[in-house]
Amino acid sequence: MTAHAGEVLCSEIVPKIRAAIPAASRMIGAEDASELIQDTIAHAAALLHSAEAAGKRVTPGTMAYYAIKLTRSGRRSTSSGATDVMHPGTQLAGRARVVSFDEPLAYDEAGESITLADVFDNGQQEDPAILAARRLD
Repeated sequence: MTAHAGEVLCSEIVPKIRAAIPAASRMIGAEDASELIQDTIAHAAALLHSAEAAGKRVTPGTMAYYAIKLTRSGRRSTSSGATDVMHPGTQLAGRARVVSFDEPLAYDEAGESITLADVFDNGQQEDPAILAARRLD
């Protein structure tokens, strides 16, 4: 990226992104507005670099617009695929959902809640890592 493109990014594109992201996109999971702003700036820098390498002339408003659209659609600059369960695009589409291990799943005959942690708990047996560590000693 040239120095002029970097200056345009910092002085014209970034303020547009900072103003638009909190209202334009939904936070997924542990994301917050500042994280999405940083991610959108990374998208804008990549778009600006690609346009500059192709020799195209683009306006700062166009770069900000398309970077914001990428963030709104669930794309992130870390480029994890949409088949990943933790990917925001997968969660936005409703194909996956993050659930706490302490969230009640059902109730047993006694009326006590069963959590996901209870389902995965192997209380009858010791942890295999602890058993292996004992054998080493």
